[in-house]
Amino acid sequence: MKKGWQTKKLAEVCDVKHGYAFDGEEFSSDVPAGNPLVITPGNFTEDGKLLFNDRNTKRFSGTPPAAFRFDIGDLVVVMTDLSSKMKILGKPAFIETDDVLHNQRIGRVKFLNDGIEKRFVYYFMMSDRYLQSIKISATGTMVKHTAPGRILDNEILFPPLAEQQRIVGLLDEAFEGLATAKANAEKNLQNARALFESHLQSVFTQRGPGWVEKSLGETCEMYQPKTIGTKDLVPDGPYPVFGANGVIGRYDKFNHEEPQLLVTCRGATCGSVNISEPKSWITGNAMVVRPKDHALDLHFLEFVFRGGIDISAAITGAAQPQITRTNLSPLLIRFPKSVTEQTRLAEKFEALTEETQRLAAIYQQKLAALEALKKSLLHQAFTGEL
Repeated sequence: MKKGWQTKKLAEVCDVKHGYAFDGEEFSSDVPAGNPLVITPGNFTEDGKLLFNDRNTKRFSGTPPAAFRFDIGDLVVVMTDLSSKMKILGKPAFIETDDVLHNQRIGRVKFLNDGIEKRFVYYFMMSDRYLQSIKISATGTMVKHTAPGRILDNEILFPPLAEQQRIVGLLDEAFEGLATAKANAEKNLQNARALFESHLQSVFTQRGPGWVEKSLGETCEMYQPKTIGTKDLVPDGPYPVFGANGVIGRYDKFNHEEPQLLVTCRGATCGSVNISEPKSWITGNAMVVRPKDHALDLHFLEFVFRGGIDISAAITGAAQPQITRTNLSPLLIRFPKSVTEQTRLAEKFEALTEETQRLAAIYQQKLAALEALKKSLLHQAFTGEL
């Protein structure tokens, strides 16, 4: 350990207090602007920031309890992660606006003396070591909770105040640069996908000579095959089983010898498409859309579903979205009458898909590398190596 550094528990330098247990009717997104903001777990980002938008902004409608008001610069921490994935449980953030309250799922960090740089503790709460300890000690099945005692029990290496400030300065500068690099990589990733989608839509919008327009019901046979349960699956079966979102297991029989276009017909991914493998068992959780009379190239039809029609028009149900043959049949599709031209376009689309996936993989690797660098910097900071 470096000279002057001390191992302390967070409880020796700060305290954490739960927020106010608001009545559900006291705060909502319907309260007019001008009333105090209420911070909930939904306002926290994985990057240790607070985000307020049209969807997650809630305001308090009653008389605000003074003890639960924040000052700009106060540090808060997530005590309850409603997502169950624990991506924000224990994460910190700074208050950057006044007239803000917090509910019981948020903890307020109060420092006990002046010898502590707040941002030093903030960065510690962004480190893997701290966050892993919070995850391990979390309680709850679907919704995960932590407690002030679990947060404050974490040990941290504290250097003198001047050294804390030096380290914070280095991390601030590094994280600003990393945030810019991450934003650029995410923008490039979005642009690569948007460029492909734009090209796909332009082909189906502009079309050309020799194109025709018909309904899916005219051009395709649609049906849902027999469903088998998970207990029927055979782990070492020779044939893949396709469910709503691709392969779900193996089976000792197949019900389709040739590849088929499959449309997810229920659930959150309703409307997504897959192409099955030869000799597959396809379950009733997917809708088989089979071209009639070989008038449509199968892979061209796949791209029709990806960018040539508005599949959302066939989806019904809010709590449990679903697609039926009755709703699919009237949808109009546009395609070249020549199957040869369809095949040519499908090959072009496939090449563009592969290039988009290649670029996406590069940008995903950059994002992963940036995240790894952040973790490495935080590790160095709190082991005295920075």
